[in-house]
Amino acid sequence: MTAETEEREIRSVEDRRYRALLDGDTSTLEQLLGDGLVYTHSTGTTDSKMAYLDGINAKRVSYRNIERPQEDIQVYGDTAVVSGRARVDVLVNDVPRVANLRYLSVLIKGPKGWQMVAFQATPIPG
Repeated sequence: MTAETEEREIRSVEDRRYRALLDGDTSTLEQLLGDGLVYTHSTGTTDSKMAYLDGINAKRVSYRNIERPQEDIQVYGDTAVVSGRARVDVLVNDVPRVANLRYLSVLIKGPKGWQMVAFQATPIPG
């Protein structure tokens, strides 16, 4: 597989994950998130896969819009590092919040395909 093909495959997985977030589709997220996921929010709090999915299922977190104007993908064998910028419009416990972020996602390719195993969001001030 060429580097360009791998990059397209990762971008497709990320597109599916973000679409699932917007749709509240935890069935798709269940497939795309690794069991050992460590999800670090822009607030500094962390969630496991189960806690993150529970928050979406319970509507404590509802994503309304996500823009990703910049995204860079680096593939190292069965590991991919995705970094970029995002603008996230979300309801957290029914309170609207817009966050401008830099983010880093780590995906691994295993028996279930590409899955995100780590996510870190950092707010961009101003």
